[in-house]
Amino acid sequence: MMALIGAFGVALALTYAWVLPRIVLDAEDRIFGQQLERLRTEWARQGYAAGALSAPGARAIVDLRAESPELAAFLAELAPGVHEFNDDPLPGLSGTELLIAVEAATERHPKRWLLYDVTGMEALEGPWRPEYLLAVGGGLLLALAATVVGLLAGRRVFVALEDLERLLSSGPPPPGTRSAAERREDEVGRIARVWRETDGRLRAALDREQRFTRDASHELRTPIATARGAVELLRAEPDASPERREELLRRVDTALLEMGDLVGAFLWLARAPEPEREGLDREEFSLTALVERILAERATILRPDARVHWERRGEGRVEGSERLATVVLGNLLGNALVHGTGELWVSVEDTCITVRNNVKPSRAAREAQSFGFGRTICSDLCARFGWRLESWQRENDFFVRVEFRRDSESAASRS
Repeated sequence: MMALIGAFGVALALTYAWVLPRIVLDAEDRIFGQQLERLRTEWARQGYAAGALSAPGARAIVDLRAESPELAAFLAELAPGVHEFNDDPLPGLSGTELLIAVEAATERHPKRWLLYDVTGMEALEGPWRPEYLLAVGGGLLLALAATVVGLLAGRRVFVALEDLERLLSSGPPPPGTRSAAERREDEVGRIARVWRETDGRLRAALDREQRFTRDASHELRTPIATARGAVELLRAEPDASPERREELLRRVDTALLEMGDLVGAFLWLARAPEPEREGLDREEFSLTALVERILAERATILRPDARVHWERRGEGRVEGSERLATVVLGNLLGNALVHGTGELWVSVEDTCITVRNNVKPSRAAREAQSFGFGRTICSDLCARFGWRLESWQRENDFFVRVEFRRDSESAASRS
């Protein structure tokens, strides 16, 4: 493309250098031709008399005997009509630019001549005159300048397109950096920044969708298995006591409630972040009562031999979404029951809860994630709602701490 622009510029320069002088010369010829016709009309009105006419350098000749022998012989040889002489010395004349109109002889008038000397009146008097060369050079310079500007503009456009191509073909840049296309301040830069923003939103949406599929397929297995196991027991024990049937039905109901909470939380995480957190209830609930209910429901299913050591400091009142808190704490406590020795230490202090989970020494090395895969989900849920989740390990004990900040504290921390 750059070569095509260069070739077009050179062709334009040569064409312009030839056309411009030709336009000037053709215009001069038309003007001088019209002036000559006006002089011929004036001469005819005067009866073709000899002498000077109204235009400077114009005179009529009717008798060659009054002229020099060389000029007389030259004019006598000219045929009737208009003749133009440029840069050709004429005998007996000092000028070299001359228009001669020859009138044929008639019965009333002999042959006669109208000489119109235009020496010095032409803008371009010849191909090697300074004026002619200046016009040609000016045309060349103007066309070449246009070619250079076109090449520079083309290169700028092509470089911008190359930057945009590299941006489109590459992945997301490291955090805090921008590609060459995004750093531009022209139209390409604006397109690149809009594309990067759109690409980021699409990638985030795709990541949320993938995480929803992954988390749902993993976390829903336990409540589904619990509900299925309880249903199978009901079928296997048709003569079970009412208390036994009520227990199994409670397991199914608990599993279904857990599935509903998990699906709701996953769907909420799959949406783009919204400051208003639409779709989440806002209420005040007891953190201690919530933890006791979760342990009572799940310990009998996941770990009947579990031992829970309580430490209560304060009332533990939290304002927010109890459903979301149920998902977070149910996931953490459930994984602690499954992955640990069955002995938990739970401490509730104001709006914070700390859980310590003990793991057998033989499993401690591979149970660094002792709270299970759901910890990542819980971290995302807490981050989206302004809560704080921390976890750490100390020998064979694993700790997790969730701080359910109040709305005012969450807003202050985010600001």
